[in-house]
Amino acid sequence: MKKRSNVTAAILSLVLAGGMLIPAAGASAEQTVQATVPLENLALHKTYTFETPYPRDSHFGPKEDAYPDDTGKQLTDGVFGGLSFSEKAYVGKLWQGYRTFKLDLGEPVTIQDIKVSTLQDLPSGIFFPDEISYSISENGSAWQHLGKVKSALPTTEKGPVKQTIAKSGVNTVARYVYMDIPVESWLFVDEIEVMGTRDKSGNKLKPNKAPKPDRGYPRPGSKQTGGIRDEVLIYTGEWQYQPSDWVSFKKEDFKPYVSYVDQNMKRKDFMFDGFLFLPLPTLLDGTNYNSAGKPTNKGHFEKFLDRVFRDDYELGALNEAVKEAKGDMPGRKYEAKVVIAIPYPRTDQSDFGDVDGDGISENLNVKEVGEAEATKNRLKVTKWYVDEVYKRWNAKNYSDLKLVSFYWYNEYIGHQLSAMEHEVVKQTGDYVRSKGATFQWIPYYFARGWNDWKENGFDAAAMQPNYYFHSDATVDRMSTIAQATYDNGMGVEIELSDAALTDEKLRNRYYAYLDAGKEYKFMNKSYNVFYQQVKTLWKAAQSKTPIEREVYDRTYQYMKGKYKVTSPQEFQSLELEEQETE
Repeated sequence: MKKRSNVTAAILSLVLAGGMLIPAAGASAEQTVQATVPLENLALHKTYTFETPYPRDSHFGPKEDAYPDDTGKQLTDGVFGGLSFSEKAYVGKLWQGYRTFKLDLGEPVTIQDIKVSTLQDLPSGIFFPDEISYSISENGSAWQHLGKVKSALPTTEKGPVKQTIAKSGVNTVARYVYMDIPVESWLFVDEIEVMGTRDKSGNKLKPNKAPKPDRGYPRPGSKQTGGIRDEVLIYTGEWQYQPSDWVSFKKEDFKPYVSYVDQNMKRKDFMFDGFLFLPLPTLLDGTNYNSAGKPTNKGHFEKFLDRVFRDDYELGALNEAVKEAKGDMPGRKYEAKVVIAIPYPRTDQSDFGDVDGDGISENLNVKEVGEAEATKNRLKVTKWYVDEVYKRWNAKNYSDLKLVSFYWYNEYIGHQLSAMEHEVVKQTGDYVRSKGATFQWIPYYFARGWNDWKENGFDAAAMQPNYYFHSDATVDRMSTIAQATYDNGMGVEIELSDAALTDEKLRNRYYAYLDAGKEYKFMNKSYNVFYQQVKTLWKAAQSKTPIEREVYDRTYQYMKGKYKVTSPQEFQSLELEEQETE
């Protein structure tokens, strides 16, 4: 093939950029290229805003102040950083969902390219944004959405490494630039450029609306949630302390979860209808069911199922507890629904065990067998595991339980662990649905993949606010999570630990979840998921100390959509009213 001339290559590049001029009569192509106005950085030294769409978080906000934007022009000053995030050129942002970048170019101009220069350094917790959403406007009110551009470099690239994520070939007249940039752990950006010309030779802007996720909370009792209205997390696992069987549930332990009981443990009503069984993360041999510690193998997955399917504990005990409750309260409609966690198939596991009977142990290690082979083997594991659950479930033939859903145990989408992580999750979800169940997830606070939960194959998701565990977080955290979850079709996990029974500050932090649920309507409009420290609500139900027992009573009121109280006196008054009604 004949080699192109430099001039022809230049013309081709202009065509691809949408910026080629049609030659005037009698003018040569070379003359036209020479006459073309070169692109310049129209954003240079312009001011902008680079903010979270939510209130600044009092826990994470101060941490990112170590990498500030001192001038308000640091990202448009023309200064690029190297491979160290500590260089002055970088602005660092931490968690809090994503950032909106808004820039006024001062006047309508022709925009060709919008570029974001960013850093990845995985050991430091600095990730490239998975994708950036771009929009432009001529008047600041009518916007043209230009689409999203994904990271071109692998999400698993250890780094430190840089790349520019750019929307190219825009060739449109506009004055304002807007971007949504996800912040999943740390984001470091050193420069944002808008390349174009100071004229109006580009195309006329065509306003359109950016696609938005389904808004609204997951409806309680809906098909999406597997019919669950109120779900409680039930942990089981090895315990190095005494009593050694503490992280397990007998029939008596389930009583105040299946039923709402009074202080004499007499049943008054049904309570939780969803029970999520999941393993305590760390095992005594140092392995871990999520992405920390040493990787688990087939024997560990089976150990979890061995515990869950015991007759006198966990599922067997729950079945008997439900049967007993139905006998005590005949005529009341109730169905106990079960969700079982899928432990994380680790990308650093080289010897998981043979799950397909070919005599070869599955190698899930991405670094050893590559992305494609590791993905295939990880999917073998998740499908084997789902089949194993159904095999054991059918063998038990529980009389009063219904298996409705599976839960993805890892609390973030590990793009940094595998470039095909989303495929493992999505295809696992497809397999679960082929069996007639749903697939659910509970990511931690703005965890990686939180707003892509649906695209990743989950039917329902609820976010952990982690407000309870961050002592310097203010109650604004709850309004932020309520807004973010509602805007992205998610529910909210409600969190408490045993300390809430004895520590007034933590008890009030728990009540802040309930207050937010009432104020932002996820109390009634969403299925609710409750995290507890093993048996916190069991302890509260049995307590003879009023402020401890109150934790259990308020939880019940919340679940029934009757949560109105702000003091123990008001609660007692409400309780008396209900007794008189009965």
